[in-house]
Amino acid sequence: MQFEDRENREQRNERPKEPARNLPMAVLLVLVGIICALLYIGWKYMSDDTSGGDDLTAVPADTVAKAIGNQPEEEEKTLTETTNNTTPTANGLPEVSVPKVGDKNEATAVKEEKPKEEKPKEEKPKEEKPKVEIPAGGETYTHTVGEGETFFGIANRYNIKKETLKAMNPGVDESGIKIGVTKLKVRIKAVHTVGPGDIIRVVSNKYGVSQTLIMQANKKTKNYAARGEKLIIPFAEKQ
Repeated sequence: MQFEDRENREQRNERPKEPARNLPMAVLLVLVGIICALLYIGWKYMSDDTSGGDDLTAVPADTVAKAIGNQPEEEEKTLTETTNNTTPTANGLPEVSVPKVGDKNEATAVKEEKPKEEKPKEEKPKEEKPKVEIPAGGETYTHTVGEGETFFGIANRYNIKKETLKAMNPGVDESGIKIGVTKLKVRIKAVHTVGPGDIIRVVSNKYGVSQTLIMQANKKTKNYAARGEKLIIPFAEKQ
């Protein structure tokens, strides 16, 4: 019994076995592969950056020199343009032109005004009044304006048109005739002296003029004419 108790105690007092500290070989190989891959990627990236820098540095030196040489020429041009545009004053300072009120820009002020095409005026033909022909036959009788007579009334009395009476008396104003003063020339067919047995009917048959026209021209109200009386014979048709 004592022996068994010893064995049990020894078994209780035995320390637990520690696990193996060494990692498996496969895990180590994976870690080494990862590290190598990272190193390769870093080396590739660095090599690309250096190649890009070489390309930039490979630009021809001539182009750089030309660009540097052209800069002062452009600066000189700008300086000359500014000096030409500004005129120095007595103090040596450039004169600045201040636009006056009311001045317009030359570009807008100068406008070519096209001359307006004047249309030719159409001259209306003057209406020429027809010339009044004075009757060719017959005689010219002078009539003195009586009381109550008008220019138109006198023309109607002697069976002539107003225009004909006006043409025969161009210097007479129609509205300015005066009683007993104004004398008008009248065109008649004839002047008949009444003889024995002459009555107005016989006289009208002789000259081919109606009794009414003869009585109207002589201001008669009755078909009667005294011997030796002079009767005015107008034209049968209105002249």
